[in-house]
Amino acid sequence: MLRERGVFRPPFAAPSDKREEIMIACGKCGHQNLPSYQTCSRCGTALNPAAAQAQDDYRRLLEQRAAEGRKKRVMFIGIGLVAVGVFAWRYSADAGKKAEAQAVIDFVEQWAGLEKRETGLFWNCVMAGDVDVGMFQNANQIQQRIEGAYAAQSKTFPDHILTECLSRLERAQQAFAGLSPPASVAQALEAYKASLPELKASMALFAERLKNRKDTKDVDSLIQEFGNAWHIEMNPTPQTIAFEKFLHCAVPGLSGMKDAQEMLEFLADACYKKDPVAFMDRVRKECGPIVENPDPAAKPSKSYKLTNKRFYEEEARMLAAWDSCGRRSQKGKKSEDLGEFLIAVGDYMQARAAVVKVARELEGGPSGSAH
Repeated sequence: MLRERGVFRPPFAAPSDKREEIMIACGKCGHQNLPSYQTCSRCGTALNPAAAQAQDDYRRLLEQRAAEGRKKRVMFIGIGLVAVGVFAWRYSADAGKKAEAQAVIDFVEQWAGLEKRETGLFWNCVMAGDVDVGMFQNANQIQQRIEGAYAAQSKTFPDHILTECLSRLERAQQAFAGLSPPASVAQALEAYKASLPELKASMALFAERLKNRKDTKDVDSLIQEFGNAWHIEMNPTPQTIAFEKFLHCAVPGLSGMKDAQEMLEFLADACYKKDPVAFMDRVRKECGPIVENPDPAAKPSKSYKLTNKRFYEEEARMLAAWDSCGRRSQKGKKSEDLGEFLIAVGDYMQARAAVVKVARELEGGPSGSAH
């Protein structure tokens, strides 16, 4: 044993300044544990209740955060699925609308092809040349074009319409009858199809009226021819006698008029202030046969000399008045002859534009011509 300054130190003894560690006994099993242990190394029981409580609180906090994280993830996943669903629905809806729009556009293109190929042949026929009816701005332009075609072939034009043009319109009706339109264009197509029979019926009526125009011009020419003879011939002739009878037929109350000026005022009132068509229709129908079929053996009436004395003029203003009245009535007659057809054309053009409008609106552009 070693002795140093009278102090005895056993071998391997801990230095005197180092504190001995206090062991903590487990309250449950009595096992001694180091003070740094928070739970018993044998049974796991908490050695420090406060620390254990803190540990439990911490563990619960972690578990709560984990639960909230899982909840948020589920919520985010749900939102994501909803967003995907909405996107898919919108995409599906947009795709459906695009498909429907494309179907309408494709149909209108098909219709436009038939319109140009089938109905266009009818317009080419009645206007005697290649035309695009969509380029006409109003009914007057259409009337002028058809009247021009009539003037170029007045003798054969009515039969041309009845035998050639109307059959082309019938073929157009058959072509459009077989179409199956999308729902959005069905109503417009039905209106268009309904306009074609109206065009046919009114054009057939116009052709029949054209046949009477030659007779109208013939009567007006005879009025001028017999009137000229009445002004030139000093002695009565079958022509001058017929013209004197024509005047009394055409101008009611002629015998009570005192001079040519009064008769001219009557003609001005009938042909400019009133309806020249109605006046000349009556004159041609009731009085026209007098100059169309003059009696070669006719004798002058008792009023012949008095009529010649009252209404004869070297300037022949009366003949100019009859010519002007005849021209005004013929112009008005043209409008009347084509009246029903021009109404049908208006319905046709409106229905035609309605079909085009459906496609133009889907394309996002303004409505307009089909071509």
